[in-house]
Amino acid sequence: MDFETIEKISAQKDQGQTETLKRFHRQNLDRLSQNWPIKKTEEYKFTGLKSFFDEFENDQSSTKPVSLDSYLDHSFITVVCLNGEVQLPVELPLGLKMIISSEPTDQLAPESDLSHLHQAMRKNLLTIIIDKNTIVEKPIRLIYLSSTSSFEAPAMKIHLKSFAKASLVEEIQTPERRCCFVQQAMIEIEEGAKLEHLQVSKLGPTSLHLSQTTANVSKHGTYSNFLLNLTGRLNRKNLEINLLEAGAHGESYNLYLTSSNEHSDMQTVIHHKAADTTSNQLAKGILDGESKGIFTGKIFIHPKAQRVSSGQTNKNLLLSKKAQAHSQPQLEIFADDVKCSHGSTTGQLSDDEIFYFESRGIPAKKAKTLLAFGFALEIVSKITHPIIRKNIESVVMSCLKDKFQLEAR
Repeated sequence: MDFETIEKISAQKDQGQTETLKRFHRQNLDRLSQNWPIKKTEEYKFTGLKSFFDEFENDQSSTKPVSLDSYLDHSFITVVCLNGEVQLPVELPLGLKMIISSEPTDQLAPESDLSHLHQAMRKNLLTIIIDKNTIVEKPIRLIYLSSTSSFEAPAMKIHLKSFAKASLVEEIQTPERRCCFVQQAMIEIEEGAKLEHLQVSKLGPTSLHLSQTTANVSKHGTYSNFLLNLTGRLNRKNLEINLLEAGAHGESYNLYLTSSNEHSDMQTVIHHKAADTTSNQLAKGILDGESKGIFTGKIFIHPKAQRVSSGQTNKNLLLSKKAQAHSQPQLEIFADDVKCSHGSTTGQLSDDEIFYFESRGIPAKKAKTLLAFGFALEIVSKITHPIIRKNIESVVMSCLKDKFQLEAR
């Protein structure tokens, strides 16, 4: 995909939009053009974005109808985004507001070439506001779909006011299409509020997903993020959590399942900017074929952030000798009264463990399924909402069976 193609796609998204949004697109295209093609930086040393952009085809003529009924589940508050157009539920519970705007707002992510690319393509911004003391019982489910081979730029802001509580699932589902999603989200957690946020990629074998999520957590607030890369040619997810006041807590749980030539790259950064803050990072990958899985996790403890407790772990399970796992756990500590740990392990299924199952009448294939599922289950078990946990457990089990030819339990 050359720069002329990007300009063409941006012009298509200008149709029917305001002059303000058109100028916003043009400004970001001009900034992007100054550094095009996107150069590989230290943060992207394992992920060659240029090669994938070169493969992308903007084929709007290849259209397949999408049945929305199959995505509706009354257990969730469902929001569907089809081809960039957001369709809100008819009714929302008290205390929950959703607003769609096409007007440009402040940046949702730190300025970069990719943020300019997103803002040159963005059409709509979905803002979700949860009022003070509101507990949203049903999980919110936001599904991104595409009926064409397209370039989409979803944008979301979510604001939990004091002591609000909610669970949100974002799913990108393009199993049969060549799509490119460049996504940004900004999360604001006020005092005592709690958000459980899952971001799930279920893409086609030639699709690309790049996302940037930034969360700001205030006093005694909690933000729990789950990044799940299940399918897709290239998945790159960036997560930044800023713990701003005492008692703020951040969690990052990553699971990536790769096979064939798939490429999964996750980068998480947790900034402890205040004293008496806590965090935890856990990333796990199961890799097969010639796939690659990359995890870069950083815990950054700022000078005034005393009495911080933080942990970080990355574990990888290789099912093939050609699969590659790259782990980069990092600590940057500028305070002296802290408790921090990090570690990384990579290995294959143990012959001794498989023999143990076989000695008790369980076939080797079944044993591999149980061991792989148990490995992934540590991430799934961290999900607190029972409806979401049950749903994700089923999705992960199905993915293990389909991708790695493992038997059902």
